[in-house]
Amino acid sequence: MDPIEKFLSVNKDVKRINETDHIILENLWGDDTFICRFDKTIDFKPLENIELPAEFSALFHVQENTLEFIYNTLPENEIIERKFMFYYAGLEFEVSFGEASKSLEILATAFREISIKTDTDYRNLKILRDYYRVDKTEGMKRFFADKKPISFFVKGDFCKINKDFIGLSKHMNFYMRYFDRKAPMILIFDDDKSKEKYELPCHTGNKHFPDKIRAKKIEPVILDLLHIASLTTNIRLKYIFYYQILEYCSYYHLNDELKRKLNNIVKNPDVLNDSGNYSRQIIDQFKNYFKANDDKQKLEKLIFDHLDYNDIKLEIKCNYKYFSQDFTFDGDFKIEALIKNQDDAENPPKDILKSIVDRIDKIRNVLVHIRESRENKVILPTAKNNHQLIPYFYLIRRIAEVIAIKYE
Repeated sequence: MDPIEKFLSVNKDVKRINETDHIILENLWGDDTFICRFDKTIDFKPLENIELPAEFSALFHVQENTLEFIYNTLPENEIIERKFMFYYAGLEFEVSFGEASKSLEILATAFREISIKTDTDYRNLKILRDYYRVDKTEGMKRFFADKKPISFFVKGDFCKINKDFIGLSKHMNFYMRYFDRKAPMILIFDDDKSKEKYELPCHTGNKHFPDKIRAKKIEPVILDLLHIASLTTNIRLKYIFYYQILEYCSYYHLNDELKRKLNNIVKNPDVLNDSGNYSRQIIDQFKNYFKANDDKQKLEKLIFDHLDYNDIKLEIKCNYKYFSQDFTFDGDFKIEALIKNQDDAENPPKDILKSIVDRIDKIRNVLVHIRESRENKVILPTAKNNHQLIPYFYLIRRIAEVIAIKYE
């Protein structure tokens, strides 16, 4: 069989396009951000026994039983000289850094980006393409002068672990960082193409970005939480950071009734002469307030006082199908539907804000404590669960942003 045809028979999602003098391969690793364009005269034999696991920036050399993780171009250093044996599931795996294979060189040389990079970062092929270029500029020549294309190799009997590359990689990441906090990590990507696509709610949408924005100065603690939440890539952590904004604001939020009572106390004309008595009255009011309100009640009051449904309508409408059905996460934690149908997203039930508080609070409890104490259910830290959290992440993010702006 022709080497390129054998390669395609193993990597069935890869598409071939024939040109007069070139062959183009699309969707390598299931990635649509780049193509590889080869001269027809090259020897494709190094590719014939190569599998491209979509969860990694890696090549699996079938005959050699070797996973080659695409790394970088590096000068000689302690890390790339590292070699060790890794014992996993009763099997021995030989682990080392080394110069990139000929198979990888062929792919990297043919690499052409066609779209904005995603979290896969073109499978690390861009820097290797530049290294292998024959028409390097003088600046590129100086940059690559002391460097080599380096890969991370893992060799062993993968068939005996049913090619569980992910399980092996997660264990290897843990133990490498256990011994060396600066050790490179194997990046693992989510390759579940069957997942439902959720719509990203955006205020601009079809409208123009505003010409003028009046910025209200946001409380520093809240601003820092907003900042770290936006930088964090893990959706579970993002959710928790946005919840912490609500938690912070609800703790310090005083409702109108308490404010009125406190104002009435301090307005007494003899407050300066009888400060002891009035201090006790103020303390009693705070005691009664905090005794009568648990954390969830405080959160409800915060949201009821600062939020209108119109503030978050877009988040519900964009993904109304999601919010109109019950969801059970991996780990058996169940979240009930927030609305019944699309009409409810436009004209919600009267208790919609209360229902939202209930659900975002329950999700937070499970994420922080692993188990929801009342139901003893779990949201396991799986890729599927992270994906299912997205609409509620969009929702709590908007709630936190609105309250951050309105909170005094």
